[in-house]
Amino acid sequence: MLSEIAQQGLHGVDREYIIYLAKAIWYYDLRPGLGELEGPFRNDVGYFADSLGHFSVLSRQQKHALRDPLQAHKPAAPCNDRDLNDPLAREWHSSCDIMPFLADILQFQTRHYQAGWPR
Repeated sequence: MLSEIAQQGLHGVDREYIIYLAKAIWYYDLRPGLGELEGPFRNDVGYFADSLGHFSVLSRQQKHALRDPLQAHKPAAPCNDRDLNDPLAREWHSSCDIMPFLADILQFQTRHYQAGWPR
Protein backbone atom coordinates (compact mmCIF):
# COMPACT_ATOMS: atom_id res chain seq x y z
CA MET A 1 0.00 0.00 0.00
CA LEU A 2 2.65 2.50 1.05
CA SER A 3 5.06 0.99 -1.44
CA GLU A 4 3.46 3.13 -4.15
CA ILE A 5 4.69 6.27 -2.39
CA ALA A 6 8.10 4.66 -1.82
CA GLN A 7 8.35 3.97 -5.55
CA GLN A 8 6.77 7.14 -7.00
CA GLY A 9 7.10 9.76 -4.26
CA LEU A 10 4.33 11.84 -2.71
CA HIS A 11 4.21 14.01 -5.81
CA GLY A 12 3.54 10.94 -7.99
CA VAL A 13 0.46 9.49 -6.31
CA ASP A 14 -3.19 10.40 -6.72
CA ARG A 15 -4.82 12.71 -4.16
CA GLU A 16 -7.52 10.12 -3.44
CA TYR A 17 -4.79 7.67 -2.47
CA ILE A 18 -3.32 10.25 -0.06
CA ILE A 19 -6.76 10.76 1.50
CA TYR A 20 -7.23 6.99 1.85
CA LEU A 21 -3.83 6.60 3.54
CA ALA A 22 -4.43 9.53 5.91
CA LYS A 23 -7.72 7.97 7.03
CA ALA A 24 -6.08 4.56 7.42
CA ILE A 25 -3.30 6.02 9.57
CA TRP A 26 -5.59 8.20 11.68
CA TYR A 27 -8.51 5.82 12.15
CA TYR A 28 -7.30 2.27 11.49
CA ASP A 29 -3.83 2.28 13.02
CA LEU A 30 -1.94 1.77 9.78
CA ARG A 31 1.71 1.90 10.84
CA PRO A 32 4.31 2.08 8.08
CA GLY A 33 7.11 -0.41 8.45
CA LEU A 34 9.85 1.63 6.84
CA GLY A 35 12.36 -1.18 7.26
CA GLU A 36 10.21 -3.33 4.98
CA LEU A 37 9.76 -0.69 2.27
CA GLU A 38 12.10 -0.25 -0.64
CA GLY A 39 12.22 2.49 -3.21
CA PRO A 40 13.88 5.78 -4.02
CA PHE A 41 11.17 7.72 -2.14
CA ARG A 42 11.03 5.69 1.08
CA ASN A 43 11.72 8.88 3.03
CA ASP A 44 8.51 10.34 1.61
CA VAL A 45 6.59 7.60 3.43
CA GLY A 46 8.40 8.39 6.68
CA TYR A 47 7.74 12.09 6.28
CA PHE A 48 4.07 11.57 5.38
CA ALA A 49 3.42 9.34 8.39
CA ASP A 50 5.45 11.58 10.72
CA SER A 51 3.47 14.60 9.50
CA LEU A 52 0.14 12.89 10.11
CA GLY A 53 1.35 12.06 13.60
CA HIS A 54 1.33 15.75 14.48
CA PHE A 55 -2.41 16.19 13.95
CA SER A 56 -4.66 16.38 17.01
CA VAL A 57 -6.94 13.61 15.76
CA LEU A 58 -4.53 11.14 17.39
CA SER A 59 -4.16 10.70 21.11
CA ARG A 60 -0.71 11.11 22.65
CA GLN A 61 -0.35 7.33 22.84
CA GLN A 62 -1.32 6.90 19.18
CA LYS A 63 1.12 9.63 18.15
CA HIS A 64 3.97 7.83 19.90
CA ALA A 65 2.94 4.47 18.42
CA LEU A 66 3.04 6.01 14.95
CA ARG A 67 6.05 8.31 15.18
CA ASP A 68 8.50 6.53 17.50
CA PRO A 69 9.29 3.59 15.16
CA LEU A 70 9.88 6.02 12.29
CA GLN A 71 12.69 7.87 14.06
CA ALA A 72 15.23 5.08 13.48
CA HIS A 73 14.87 5.66 9.73
CA LYS A 74 15.06 9.45 9.77
CA PRO A 75 18.21 10.90 8.18
CA ALA A 76 20.80 12.20 10.64
CA ALA A 77 20.81 15.76 9.28
CA PRO A 78 18.24 17.82 7.36
CA CYS A 79 18.71 18.60 3.69
CA ASN A 80 18.97 22.17 2.42
CA ASP A 81 16.24 21.97 -0.22
CA ARG A 82 14.73 25.46 -0.23
CA ASP A 83 11.75 24.24 -2.29
CA LEU A 84 10.46 22.38 0.77
CA ASN A 85 8.48 24.77 2.96
CA ASP A 86 7.96 22.26 5.76
CA PRO A 87 11.02 21.85 8.02
CA LEU A 88 9.90 18.27 8.73
CA ALA A 89 10.09 17.51 5.00
CA ARG A 90 13.69 18.80 5.01
CA GLU A 91 14.46 16.62 8.03
CA TRP A 92 13.21 13.57 6.16
CA HIS A 93 14.83 14.54 2.81
CA SER A 94 11.38 14.18 1.28
CA SER A 95 10.86 14.85 -2.42
CA CYS A 96 7.98 17.23 -1.64
CA ASP A 97 6.04 18.41 1.37
CA ILE A 98 2.50 17.67 2.46
CA MET A 99 1.23 21.18 1.75
CA PRO A 100 -0.41 20.37 -1.63
CA PHE A 101 -2.50 17.70 0.10
CA LEU A 102 -3.56 19.61 3.22
CA ALA A 103 -6.82 20.92 1.77
CA ASP A 104 -7.73 17.35 0.80
CA ILE A 105 -7.06 15.75 4.19
CA LEU A 106 -7.87 18.47 6.74
CA GLN A 107 -11.59 17.74 6.62
CA PHE A 108 -10.87 14.22 7.89
CA GLN A 109 -8.66 15.16 10.83
CA THR A 110 -11.40 16.06 13.27
CA ARG A 111 -12.26 13.61 16.03
CA HIS A 112 -15.94 13.50 15.05
CA TYR A 113 -15.12 12.24 11.55
CA GLN A 114 -14.39 8.69 12.82
CA ALA A 115 -18.11 7.88 12.91
CA GLY A 116 -18.34 8.85 9.24
CA TRP A 117 -15.84 6.25 8.00
CA PRO A 118 -17.58 3.33 6.27
CA ARG A 119 -16.71 0.00 7.89
